[in-house]
Amino acid sequence: MFSQCQILLPMRLAAHQVAAALAVALTLVGCTSDRKATGEAARNAGVLKLEELTYTEIDALDRDKTVFVLTFGNLEEHGPHLPVGSDYFQATAVRDGSVAELRRRHPDYRFVLVPTVPLGEGGFNDVARQFDHVGTFGIRYETLRDVAVDLGAAIGAKAFKHIWLVHNHGSPFHNVAFTEAAAFVSKRYNVRMTNLTSLVFGQGLYSADVLARHLGADWQTQYGMTGHADMAETAANLFLRGDLVKPGYATLPPFVVADLNELARLYERTGFQGYMGAPAKASKQMGQELVDDFIQRTVGIAERALAGEDLSKLPVWPAVLLSLPELNQTMRLLAERYARQTDELAAWLARQRNAGR
Repeated sequence: MFSQCQILLPMRLAAHQVAAALAVALTLVGCTSDRKATGEAARNAGVLKLEELTYTEIDALDRDKTVFVLTFGNLEEHGPHLPVGSDYFQATAVRDGSVAELRRRHPDYRFVLVPTVPLGEGGFNDVARQFDHVGTFGIRYETLRDVAVDLGAAIGAKAFKHIWLVHNHGSPFHNVAFTEAAAFVSKRYNVRMTNLTSLVFGQGLYSADVLARHLGADWQTQYGMTGHADMAETAANLFLRGDLVKPGYATLPPFVVADLNELARLYERTGFQGYMGAPAKASKQMGQELVDDFIQRTVGIAERALAGEDLSKLPVWPAVLLSLPELNQTMRLLAERYARQTDELAAWLARQRNAGR
């Protein structure tokens, strides 16, 4: 994940609002009394897991006051010290933290959590043009977009009006895929599907106050941008999944990327080990504060979505990156790579079908 000058890495709250147990005795399927019991169980539970619901419980939910939350957690290299599931853990945590707060503010709403999808486009290694990095398990941009479209459509077609997308990855194509999916589903089904995370990324990301408090006022001069497996993301991991952070993080040398121009030309540098910045400067406390800040900003965007505000004029990630020629060239290389993969699959399928005739 990378950012303009600061990228925020989500979180896990110490306490979650746990959904009330759903226990509905269905004696005569489809009868009126059973449907009333089902509806009562759904109303009494504020945060629901989709995989645990029956279709009658889903059908009993208020279409206008139920929010479906689609979460995507990509698997991507995060240096020698962080797990490839760093974004997966953080995306799931930001979802849980934000939903807990929103449920507290809006007790009349129900929040349905769709299981976290372990998919994402590309990895930070693409900026270094290491497209086949052993630690990244990405899918094509079109595939990611279509998965988000299909899942969103499956919700929108049932007339549920609120769908949110949460993730934690800064790859340009990854974010564009979700923004396009949200726009299409919203228009096609007359619902409001919102790419929350890309709007949060578009705000400016990390709290300068938190970083300065822990790293000093001149932190950016010393350590460069934040964005991927650096002091900020390492701190978030220490807070969320410290058991998975390798102790060697404390001895990693800084890999300073001063600004976006240097980031876009990362492929020209030697010594890249899958991280940037100064992971050794991370602390659990800094991670908690950054995570809490990101939760609050996610809640802020979600509140505006619930209020029906027009969010189309807000800055959305990755607009700031698209003015960089070198990064655009990297994206062209990726687009060509995806096109070759698509063509290869189409040719193989055609041969198989012809052989079966």
